Amino acid sequence: MKTLILSDFHFGIPASRLSALLDSIRRLASEYDRVILNGDTLDRYEAPHCTAKSEALLKDVIEACQSRFGPPEMIMGNHDPAISKLQWVYLEPSATLVFHGDCIADITHPTKTSEQALAARLRKRWAQLGGRPKGFVELCDAYRKTQAQYLREHPMAREPRGKLAYLASVVMPPQRPLHILRYWWRAPRLAAHLAAAFPRPVRHVLVGHTHSPGEWKVNGITVLNTGSFMPMSIPYAASIEGERIFFRPLEPLLRSTRSYSFPAERFQPNVPSR
Repeated sequence: MKTLILSDFHFGIPASRLSALLDSIRRLASEYDRVILNGDTLDRYEAPHCTAKSEALLKDVIEACQSRFGPPEMIMGNHDPAISKLQWVYLEPSATLVFHGDCIADITHPTKTSEQALAARLRKRWAQLGGRPKGFVELCDAYRKTQAQYLREHPMAREPRGKLAYLASVVMPPQRPLHILRYWWRAPRLAAHLAAAFPRPVRHVLVGHTHSPGEWKVNGITVLNTGSFMPMSIPYAASIEGERIFFRPLEPLLRSTRSYSFPAERFQPNVPSR
């Protein structure tokens, strides 16, 4: 079984580079037995507020990511929590746990009022449960249910964000870059800690969410982050065959497809080891 894992397409806004890559991804996906999309496949997808445009975009993604054996498996992310009911995937031969990663912490951007409100809702939920769940499955389930209820009451804005608007949202207010860097630093450790609470053995954990691609070793668990298709990041791909995992930038894989074209803008990530 040959599995391809990608994440954070954020399809549906101009800042995402997915549109330019769909044909190449279609040819690449057809070479795999299984394709897993690990969250934030669409930039906005939340029932019952899904738009006709979102439905059309979702149809395009499903068609483009068909593997040999059928459509992609889509794990929900914080931008598309209604895209499916799938919260995680476990690949037994390689002991790999795949989940989007936003549930590793209750808040990513402390300066966003929407995240402050969600974090407050989560704190209330943890108090009702007698504390933040320590088990992976229990925490993911409680987190998603709380998030889904919050988003039904406060649907995310759907303003068309181009590259400049996206970059402005990253650097403003001035303290936001510091919060992002701090989150990037903590994320591998948090992901490994949560994966260790999974009920089956985990040697590798695959996440997205932070848009910071890389590979880290934390307490005996290898943490892999597949980056994103957004500015200031590049997409990575994880290819899994049995017990073997190949982790590399997506671009070299796409080069082997016919009529390959990659957007001119590229950023080289920092890929440290811990």
